[in-house]
Amino acid sequence: MRNTLSLAAVVLALAPAFALAQADNQGMTYEQFNHLDKDGSGTVSEAEYYQFMEGAFKELDKNGNNSLSPDETSSILTQEQFSQMDADGNGRVSRQEFLDQVMADFHRHDSDKDGQLRP
Repeated sequence: MRNTLSLAAVVLALAPAFALAQADNQGMTYEQFNHLDKDGSGTVSEAEYYQFMEGAFKELDKNGNNSLSPDETSSILTQEQFSQMDADGNGRVSRQEFLDQVMADFHRHDSDKDGQLRP
C-alpha cells in the first residue's frame, strides 16, 4: 500500500466509534490518530501501531483461521492491495504477511526514523 496512515484510517473504520472521512491517500483524521495514540504522547509509537494492527487483523479475520481472504478484506483493500500483501501468492494474507506490510509502511512513513509517527 502506498500510505500506511490511509490503511490505519481504513482499518479504524472497523471500530464503531470512528467514521472514515477522507479519500484513500489523505491519511487519518486527528480523532483517528488520537485513537492510536494510547499514551496521549502526541505521537504513535511503533508499539502502539503494532498493537492496533494486531487487533485490526483479528477484527478482519471473521472466521478465525489466522489468515485473510479477499472476501474478508474487500471493504478496505483493492484486489491490487490484497495481492501486494499476499507475499507468498497463495490467495490468502496471513497474520505475518499483514503485519509485515503494515509495519514496513510504518517505517517508510517514520521520516526521522525515531519510531514515532506524528500528525
